[in-house]
Amino acid sequence: MSINRAEKITMGTAFAAILSFVLLRIFHHELYGAIPKKPFLFLHSGMELLGFAVSFTMLVLGWMFFVKSLSKHRLYTAALFGAVGLFDLLHELTLEGMPFYRLIGAMPMTLLFTLTAQLAGSIGVFIIFRVNDEQVPAGRRLPAFMSAFVLAGALSVLIYKLTPNVVPLFDTVAHVKQLRFASESIIAFAYIGTIFMVLYRNRNERPQAMLTIVQSMVFFLLSDLQFMLSVYAHNSDMLIGHAYKLAGYYFLMKGIYYVTIEEPFQQYKRTESRINFLAYHDELTGLSNRRLLKEQLNEELKLAQLSNGRIAVFLLDIDRFKTINDALGHSFGDRMLQAVSERLRLAAGNTNRVYRMGGDEFVMLMPNLEAEADAAQVEKQAKSIMGLFDAPFVLDEAEYHITISLGVSFYPQDGDSVEVLLKNADTALYSAKAHRNEYSSYEPEMNRKAHDRLRLESDLRRAIDEEQFALAYQPLVNLNSGKVVGVEALVRWHHPKRGLLPPSEFIPLTEENGLILQLGEWVLGAACRQNKLWQDSGLPPMMMSVNLSMRQFRQHQLADRIKAILEQSGMPPKYLELEITESMTSDVEFAADTLSSLKELGVQISIDDFGTGYSSLSSLKRFPIDKLKIDRCFVNDVTKGGSDAAIVSTITTMAKNLKLKVTAEGVENDEQIQFLRERNCEEAQGYYFTQPIPANLFENWFRHRSQTA
Repeated sequence: MSINRAEKITMGTAFAAILSFVLLRIFHHELYGAIPKKPFLFLHSGMELLGFAVSFTMLVLGWMFFVKSLSKHRLYTAALFGAVGLFDLLHELTLEGMPFYRLIGAMPMTLLFTLTAQLAGSIGVFIIFRVNDEQVPAGRRLPAFMSAFVLAGALSVLIYKLTPNVVPLFDTVAHVKQLRFASESIIAFAYIGTIFMVLYRNRNERPQAMLTIVQSMVFFLLSDLQFMLSVYAHNSDMLIGHAYKLAGYYFLMKGIYYVTIEEPFQQYKRTESRINFLAYHDELTGLSNRRLLKEQLNEELKLAQLSNGRIAVFLLDIDRFKTINDALGHSFGDRMLQAVSERLRLAAGNTNRVYRMGGDEFVMLMPNLEAEADAAQVEKQAKSIMGLFDAPFVLDEAEYHITISLGVSFYPQDGDSVEVLLKNADTALYSAKAHRNEYSSYEPEMNRKAHDRLRLESDLRRAIDEEQFALAYQPLVNLNSGKVVGVEALVRWHHPKRGLLPPSEFIPLTEENGLILQLGEWVLGAACRQNKLWQDSGLPPMMMSVNLSMRQFRQHQLADRIKAILEQSGMPPKYLELEITESMTSDVEFAADTLSSLKELGVQISIDDFGTGYSSLSSLKRFPIDKLKIDRCFVNDVTKGGSDAAIVSTITTMAKNLKLKVTAEGVENDEQIQFLRERNCEEAQGYYFTQPIPANLFENWFRHRSQTA
């Protein structure tokens, strides 16, 4: 177990105190001496007044400072030693040679006051530190202090009024010695008990304040032992005992100071520092935030205006970051953001030029550009930033490849204010994201495109409400029999002004704004109803393939939603094929559970665009899938040999061994058909058969094909 600095100081202080006591006892004969009454009274009075001052200081600390963090230990210790200070003061005033000196039988009243002070202090701290330290309201201060002073005052009056006739117990010196020994024994045991109790109760955290209290108890204990061993009132033993007591008061006040002022003040400073940090920094990544970016960019703009300088603002975000969050969870997404931030921070060096705008957006500044070389500088910097993401990120012992898109705006040609420069950099970023893993500099024409995008998003929300969408169907043909065995439902948007829009123009928008959930559910329902209508009109039963988006796949109670759609449409589940992508299976456990719940409905599962993702065979075999769909990018050049032909051959062979069907997408000519047949690929779809067509045209096409087959 490690020992911290405060513990070392405590052990050293306790050892030094005990060693001094032992040495004093060893050399007691040489050091002992009686002291005349007047010098003793002077020294004793000074020590007692110091003790009273310390007690009063503890009272003030408990009453005035950091009232909002007032606790039981602080409050009751301050009240207790306020009362103890009163007894010490009365002890001094009733000492022989002082104006209120009095005897109670054979016992000086001053002895009764000092024993009362020590008993109250030792037993009081034992009781106080037995309980847990909890915060108490400020309103308890007055009742606590009033109770302590009323009790101390009443007891003081009672002691002062005692006479030998009322208390015959103090008639003889022997009785006084017995009372003194018994009291000081109780005091010693109380201090010892407090020491062990404080150490035990704080054995894990070991705060400095509590360790300082232990130091004070050690000195109080040695003071009490010194008084017990003293046999004469005016001697060196008594003064040494009072010196130990003063040391105890000092460490007790120091402990109360730590609890009352030092710890709350340090906590306040830490809180203030944390607040100041969070005001200008991002809590998750530690990077500078949007507020600091605006302030620093504004300062750079002022300097650039004075020096006719130029500034480049780089705005970047992570491609498909929502997919990462949806597939792997927000906790993983946060860790990815931290890893990206660290890579950007290291690339920027010591210059505080990297900022997190929020979400997955980051900004880097490049001030002090040279006018004649700014284009080359910026291009070099942009390529450098893009290159930071060539290497994979290793999280949970797995590698993840991500890309970014980057937009750049310049001062002064693209804006002369913080807001305009950031807005134009954001516009350039959206232009780059159209291709992903690209960077783009701002051009005024981009504003029109950004405006069109916003209008399209607004129209998209209206389109869902007004059902402006329709489905087109592309057949899946068995390559051995030539029969149509299924269709894939593909959504189209009949925009009232722009005409028929393909999915590539609006599906990314729906994924960003969450409308994909409503649209995806509509597509499922419409496809199932259409398939049931075809069956009812006499067409042979065929498989209806529908794509699931990442958001749909992560949707709560997906199986129940699909079950309800099937029941409403009346289509048997065995004719529904749900297509997912490899990226949806990154979270293997979640994907396996979700796919199993879907298979329990009786539907078919296929993996679309197979070969373009990162799924491993070890995880693939855990999924209850029925089919692999080879992406069109491999089919396009399959007849030219090379790697595409090898990939297609490998996939078909693997699927056959795993007892999975295979569908080739994007088939366009006889040579591709022949190659796929030779590789035992069961199904194909593409323009070779027909482009996606509406339901009524598909029905006509199907009947015509059946008649001519």
